[in-house]
Amino acid sequence: MGGHTIECPCGTVLRGDDADAVAVEAQRHAKAVHDMDLSDEQARAMARPA
Repeated sequence: MGGHTIECPCGTVLRGDDADAVAVEAQRHAKAVHDMDLSDEQARAMARPA
């Protein structure tokens, strides 16, 4: 299947084609839902192969 995922502690699962793509989704989710700013490094560290 490919791609990467990040599972937020709130239960939301984010998906992207690669670690960079899913990191962008995680940053958007963190800001929109949790009013948090994730750095690129923090978001990429959370990415796992799908």
